[in-house]
Amino acid sequence: MRTDPLFYELFQVCPQIFFEIVQVTPLCPYRFESITVKATEKRIDGVLEPTIQGLPIYFAEVQAFPDTEIYWRVLRECSTYFEQRPKLKDTEWYAFVIWLDEDDDKGFKNSTIYDEQKIQRIRSAHLLDILRKLPNHSLALTVLRPLIVDNEQEIRQNISNWVEQIHQMADLSAEVEQRLLMVMTQFIEEKFKTLNYEELCKMLKLTPFEETTTFVETYQRKLQKDLQIYSIEKLIKQIKRKFKFAESTIAKLDTRLRQLTLKDLDNLFESIFDLSTLRDLNAWINARLPSPPTEPTTPQDMSI
Repeated sequence: MRTDPLFYELFQVCPQIFFEIVQVTPLCPYRFESITVKATEKRIDGVLEPTIQGLPIYFAEVQAFPDTEIYWRVLRECSTYFEQRPKLKDTEWYAFVIWLDEDDDKGFKNSTIYDEQKIQRIRSAHLLDILRKLPNHSLALTVLRPLIVDNEQEIRQNISNWVEQIHQMADLSAEVEQRLLMVMTQFIEEKFKTLNYEELCKMLKLTPFEETTTFVETYQRKLQKDLQIYSIEKLIKQIKRKFKFAESTIAKLDTRLRQLTLKDLDNLFESIFDLSTLRDLNAWINARLPSPPTEPTTPQDMSI
């Protein structure tokens, strides 16, 4: 289940949910940003910056698959962030790797990242365990309940109550409520493939449905585009780990991956380590590219 961008969307809509998950009480409101690092053009998926200068900065990384280097990569991203913002170098900071599956977290092994004051700066959070311990009135729990529900019937029986809980939350604007319900819809759709989007919108009481169709469709397209971007970024990282391709080859691969559907990207993510050569990878992609409207190109034209 490729849910990383849904979490980043959630944290952007409502940073409070991030703090509920990592069990930190912020001292001021925070804004969520996705920052592209200059020079490398790599993106730090989630940074929560305080609205009051001098308070801690939080980095968020949602991890949906095993990755033994993730903590060191997060450390590098945090270092680059401060390297490019020297005025913030004395600001307190923490980074959280939020794991969707606790079994994927191999931990720090023999190295735990502390600062000179013996404060652990990079920490892990096991999402499902945390959700089960949150109080029933928690906004994070309400929106993310689909992740800890075992069957579709439970969704149908309880979804109206979850919607009502969101409506009853204080200080949420109508737009924020709508976006939270949209994200909840996406989580349900990702986990339970038998529920279609229109049915879910009606179950979630996104009313009047006829009046919000344009908004729903626009927002759906945005989320789908975000899912594609994040999926490609994760795939490129895996391809770089598996193969030693030149940057020019990686750039061409990126262009071709953008022609694949989300389902194909998801399947390739699972299959990448079964492929041995660039030719194998090309063949896998070629077999799933849309058929051209004119004369088909030759295999030589399709390769990188």
